[in-house]
Amino acid sequence: MSYRLSDEEAAVQRTVRDFAQRELAPLVAAAEASGRFPREAILPRLAELGLLSIGVPESLGGSGGGALLLCVVGEEIARVSGGFAIGAMASVLAPAILVRLQGESPNRALLEPLMAGQILPALAFTEPRGGSDLAGMLTTATKTEGGVLLSGQKTFISNGPTADAFLVAAVRADHADKPREERVQGIGVHVILKGTPGLSVGAPMKKLGMRSSETSEVFFDDAFAPAGGLGGGSGAGRGFRQMMELLDVNRLFISALSLGVAQAAFEASLSYAKERTAFGKPIAQHQATGFKLARMATTLDAARALLQRTSELVDQGARAARQVSEAKLFCTEAAVAITSDAVQIHGAYGYVEDLPVERYFRDARVGPIWEGTNEIQQQIICRELGLYGE
Repeated sequence: MSYRLSDEEAAVQRTVRDFAQRELAPLVAAAEASGRFPREAILPRLAELGLLSIGVPESLGGSGGGALLLCVVGEEIARVSGGFAIGAMASVLAPAILVRLQGESPNRALLEPLMAGQILPALAFTEPRGGSDLAGMLTTATKTEGGVLLSGQKTFISNGPTADAFLVAAVRADHADKPREERVQGIGVHVILKGTPGLSVGAPMKKLGMRSSETSEVFFDDAFAPAGGLGGGSGAGRGFRQMMELLDVNRLFISALSLGVAQAAFEASLSYAKERTAFGKPIAQHQATGFKLARMATTLDAARALLQRTSELVDQGARAARQVSEAKLFCTEAAVAITSDAVQIHGAYGYVEDLPVERYFRDARVGPIWEGTNEIQQQIICRELGLYGE
């Protein structure tokens, strides 16, 4: 395995870093205060830079690439704003998801506006009774003429309040009461558009962090999702397997996002520690602070190497359930530790909103919770180690 980005990946990294610093950084303060994701300023530019077509074959108008390139994008945006990275996450991932679900003939009426940044999507998988237990989802899809009727509730949906289209995971109604191993065969993913009768969204949630990413519940009351046209479903049986594969990429993106936030916190701490003096010298030269910075730098390097190795495995089509869970576990917990140390290094200034360090700390805390809690990741690792038997 190589832990150095290819020339193409490094070029994308430079492009996204420059874009984020020049165009996104000035938007952060207002977005955090308003609780709004500034889609009008972000999505068209992401499209212009070709960042909304990663993972889509060139034959379909995409730019190719895979999980590693998606992680590069996620980390660089998150260095400026974790909330912006989450707001953009569905847009960055949705085109590749659509191709994955629909194969060589995806719905171009949906794919092309997604890649152009004209549609803001939301991934509606999580439910109130079991965020990490996708096989136990309760949202149902009842077959009807021309499509399905969706009924149920999703929660903690990023972009929920403002999304134009929802990618909704649901179990076929005729499989809902079957044993677990059979009901997963009825799980699929469907696309439903904003304004569809029976579709409603809750009020934006007030969150500890990621405040510039809008989050809400989403409700379906016999809301129609067409089988063809603008909203193709994934097809029964394939849906659950595909969802689990897609979760790998989602978890890697979250890992990269966490590293972006942690990297920003580290850089702020390093700069501050070199400038702030106490007892006649910069605090970086005091062992208590210097050792924190050394540990932060080492942890970031280790986490990034693990993430890159795992992303390469996923891009090669290898089975990487254990490695994905290890990356998600390590990267998100590293971000919590690094941002906590960043607050400590800044002292009282790390506790006030005058500096972004407190935001980094708040934003990092969700990492061990979402896209499968870190307790779930440890269960997966235990399973892959054979600790639970057959």
